[in-house]
Amino acid sequence: MNKKILIGICAVIIGTLGVGFGIKKANAKSDMELSGASKKVETIEVKHRYGTTKVPKNPEKVVVLDYSSLDNMKVMGKEAIAIPKENLPTYLSEYKDDKYVDLGGLKNFNIEKINELKPDLIIIEGRQGSFYDELSKIAPTIGLGTENNDHFKSLKNNVKILGEIYDMEDFADKQLAEIDKSVQEVKEKVKKENRNALVTMVYNNEITVFGEVSRFGSIYEQFGYGTADKDIDKADHGQTISYEYLLDKNPEYLFVVDKEVIGNNKNAPKAKDVLTNDLTKNMNAFKNNKIVYLDTNVWYLGGPGILTTKEMIKEMQNI
Repeated sequence: MNKKILIGICAVIIGTLGVGFGIKKANAKSDMELSGASKKVETIEVKHRYGTTKVPKNPEKVVVLDYSSLDNMKVMGKEAIAIPKENLPTYLSEYKDDKYVDLGGLKNFNIEKINELKPDLIIIEGRQGSFYDELSKIAPTIGLGTENNDHFKSLKNNVKILGEIYDMEDFADKQLAEIDKSVQEVKEKVKKENRNALVTMVYNNEITVFGEVSRFGSIYEQFGYGTADKDIDKADHGQTISYEYLLDKNPEYLFVVDKEVIGNNKNAPKAKDVLTNDLTKNMNAFKNNKIVYLDTNVWYLGGPGILTTKEMIKEMQNI
């Protein structure tokens, strides 16, 4: 009897130990599964100008070759690890800091450096389009920037994409709604006053004019200005014009982008000097003090970014 009791006690002890080890093993397995799950990166498919790309959500190491995306990320509180610092717009001047790797220029950027950084995501725009395939071999690459010269459509598309990548859709929608409201208010005022205008750029003593379908087309379409010339060439770089042309079209408002502001020739004449002579002094815009010199950093260097667009709106509101 005692022998049977002893055998029973041993069986209970062994069984208990066995159960204990089984629980520990199961727990260890669960921990490994949890650990593996935490390392799994969630991705989304992003449709962009160069195709469809699987992109990691909330990427930590982002190389940004598009100033408008850098603008949007700044507003969203998201960081880049490397950018092209050449011709960096003034409103993004904090990115000159050494903590951001300098990749050179928007067109002559350093691909080797990008490869060394092993980024999670690369964001490009039209200037780097020919490098898309090469950059895609380094990391998931998406093309944002301005598409088809449509600033506001590109803004909405790009902000929504970044909002989805960073789980900030509500924030993105709120920013876009505020911009839409402000733009509409300006447009209503301009339309009510039936204003007409020409948009020009001055560079290297040459004047070019831009129409409704151009990089500055938003002045006509979104902000409501009528064009003083319906027959302007649909050219990305504008149509070269003369002083006689300006006097003949005689716009009520003349918008001017002075490209010399960002040029390398410090001795080049400024736009105001180029546009001041005996002919231009007879224009209504000149006589009525309605020549508007736009911020070159915003209108030329910038793109479809939230900060850029709000600065554009502010300039339009002050006219």
